[in-house]
Amino acid sequence: MQNVIVQVNDTQMIPSRAVTNGDDSVIPLRVDHITANPVESRGTLYCTDIEGTQLRVGVQESISADLDREIDGWYRFDGIGRSQSLRAELRLSRNGSIERIETPEKDTQPPLTDLNDPTLIQMDSSAEVIGVTIQPRSANTTASVGVTDPEGVEIGAVCLVHCDGTGETTVYHREEGHPQDEHLLLQHVVEKISGVEGVTLVTHEHNNSQIEMLYDRVALAAEGEIIDSGAERVLDDCFHVTTEQVAIRTGADTVMQAARKMNIDVSSVLLDNYDIGIEQTDWRDDWEALPETLPSASVPQMTDQDYEVLLERYFDDESSSGDSAELARCLKAYASADLELIRGLIAQGVMDRLACSRVASRVPRRD
Repeated sequence: MQNVIVQVNDTQMIPSRAVTNGDDSVIPLRVDHITANPVESRGTLYCTDIEGTQLRVGVQESISADLDREIDGWYRFDGIGRSQSLRAELRLSRNGSIERIETPEKDTQPPLTDLNDPTLIQMDSSAEVIGVTIQPRSANTTASVGVTDPEGVEIGAVCLVHCDGTGETTVYHREEGHPQDEHLLLQHVVEKISGVEGVTLVTHEHNNSQIEMLYDRVALAAEGEIIDSGAERVLDDCFHVTTEQVAIRTGADTVMQAARKMNIDVSSVLLDNYDIGIEQTDWRDDWEALPETLPSASVPQMTDQDYEVLLERYFDDESSSGDSAELARCLKAYASADLELIRGLIAQGVMDRLACSRVASRVPRRD
């Protein structure tokens, strides 16, 4: 591999969906993560293309070793073709090459006609597509839930919906504040996901943060007695798609706004729909500042901060006020609120047309 950084203009700016069955495609990819399989002398590069599509590229182990110290950089892959293996979407031929390039401009709005007949479909992947929501909670009640340290954020709930037409929904939610309860929750999630190899996970977000948080928390939990060591690697065999591009390619401010224009049902969780025995102003009045989405403390729309407060209240065994069953129903409703949005986007074909072509032709359409 050459270390010279090639000018972007020297590289064909084509997305991964344009790769053919041969070994002659040339595309730019950002290398995000690398894994190696010494037994097979192969490596896997976890990459992102110029449209934001995430995919895996199978390469010879020697190439992955050369790149290991230079992840998060952009490269020109010469000699790329579609993979016939479930472990990767693309493969680099034996005579292929990789060169470092300057960061290209992202192609966030390709012609929609180009997405109607996508070419990058994983040959042997599962047809299973699962919408996922992951609700975090701060491990330190004095810290923000937005901390990036995986040891500073726990998972309060993981909710899954099968987008295969059945709409089967599973909500895994914490019942106790003890760390062991999170480990039990994560064990159920790992077992659920590992049951379908090659599953595509769809999250309602603009990056990989939720999946990365799930990966990190499972890895940390595997150091205990409940989850087996290495259990987090079940996520390495999954595809991941986000809903971000739906808003970008429709010109909407948010994905929810775009969904409403397409007559997809979306709604917020309202606190006044649940008889939890306490008014939202009772705890919001103590906040230094309200979230931007709340014009006043009396607005019933539930937020992440409300979830944190109510979850701690639910965990508090000494708290006798309010209906605990109703509070649990409220918490689970909030944690799973985005599932119907995700399922609607997939069922109506919006995700494969506007977000990621890899979902196309793999999900039954709703009549």
